[in-house]
Amino acid sequence: MLIDKIRTADGMSLLKRLPPDYLENLKDRIPHHLYKILADVITVLLTRIKVPPHEIAEVTDRLYKRRFQEMFALIEEYDVQETRRLAREEGVKQGIEQARIVIAKKMLQRNKPIEEIMEDTGLTRKEIEKLRQ
Repeated sequence: MLIDKIRTADGMSLLKRLPPDYLENLKDRIPHHLYKILADVITVLLTRIKVPPHEIAEVTDRLYKRRFQEMFALIEEYDVQETRRLAREEGVKQGIEQARIVIAKKMLQRNKPIEEIMEDTGLTRKEIEKLRQ
């Protein structure tokens, strides 16, 4: 099956090399009861690479409407490695923010001046005041 050959993000380029009528003929060969399974598999895969739910819905909608060329065109746009990089960056940012908050709380418990907490953590006065509550 074609999916077995797509093992990396670069593998998605295989879809572009399919004969023009391949996808058109494919929709006639897939039994209707398999569309739900295919939609579920696609949903899981796209969810795992953090594709927004509304975009997943667009892809699966095209599957149900048997508009395979459009569906694959949407999927080709996803860069798994870029998605992972962005997710890691976001995770690091969240971790740093959490660490700054933990440090500020500990400094507040030791009655350190707000100016010192601001300097050491980079938090604003307002953010530190919220931590006191």
